[in-house]
Amino acid sequence: MMIKRPLWSLALFLAALAPLPAHAWGCEGHQIVALIAMKHLQPQVAAQVNAILAASPVASTLRRFCRSSGLPPMAEVSSWADDLRSEQPDSGPLHYINIPLNASRDKYDITEACKQGCIIDAITKYTQQLKAGNEGKTRADALRFLIHFLGDIHQPLHDETNGDEGGNCVPVEFEDEEPHVTNAQKEEYFPNLHSVWDTGIPQNMLASHDMTVEEFADFLDFRFRPRFQRWNSGQAADWAWEGHDLAFSAYRALPANLPRDINLQATSCSDNNHLAKRIADLHIGLGERYDNVTHPIAEEQLTKAGIRLAALLNATLGK
Repeated sequence: MMIKRPLWSLALFLAALAPLPAHAWGCEGHQIVALIAMKHLQPQVAAQVNAILAASPVASTLRRFCRSSGLPPMAEVSSWADDLRSEQPDSGPLHYINIPLNASRDKYDITEACKQGCIIDAITKYTQQLKAGNEGKTRADALRFLIHFLGDIHQPLHDETNGDEGGNCVPVEFEDEEPHVTNAQKEEYFPNLHSVWDTGIPQNMLASHDMTVEEFADFLDFRFRPRFQRWNSGQAADWAWEGHDLAFSAYRALPANLPRDINLQATSCSDNNHLAKRIADLHIGLGERYDNVTHPIAEEQLTKAGIRLAALLNATLGK
């Protein structure tokens, strides 16, 4: 059973040790996505999912970011793709897509953001591998990637960049934690806007409702059920654009106006004339007003991710 009040300070310590970008939706967010998806799997598909995961379990030597939760297999492996990045750093770009924040769907060619690999291509690739039916590790890994990437693509800051690595280069004060430098050479700070969305917001939602991840998944599933039919549609590119458009709210709700760097693809927070340092000087603090804007978005996105993950698995493994 998960503790009811996750500690932001613990998340801060662990995330500060990790390279950018951090773990999208954190442990709790990805677990919630998987738990919602499980509710909507066809019985035979649920059985296949459990069998595939059991036949090729996660390597015992892999260092796990999230501690063992005692949750069902889908939720237990939901953060595996983040763990794998320590052994396969080249998989990093598969977790996101850097669509310029000011880009519009009718004018921007999304393939420009996928030249070095992106989450859209990853979802397509691993769906095909899962459908191919090859037994063993390849198929189990494909399933684990999909469980994770359906969560990632619904985290709005994984679908955009404003010349700031998806908000990783936007230092903010959060939960009374002042941003501090975690990598002097790359000028990385923590907390930052991206880390707040990854772990801070999901954990604060759980704490504010005084719920475990299981309880919160039930709560979201019931609350948004009237919208499921409308949400149960689209492809990965549609979901990425949807998240990209929602990212505007993540920036607009900040108590300071940031410049829009339409085409700049930063590779370090020291890029763009030392962007992170310049933003740190603005002393941006996030509080209740920011929560009021962003929590409803996060709740919907977590639920959409679960519903769409179930639909994808039903379509891929169902008969």
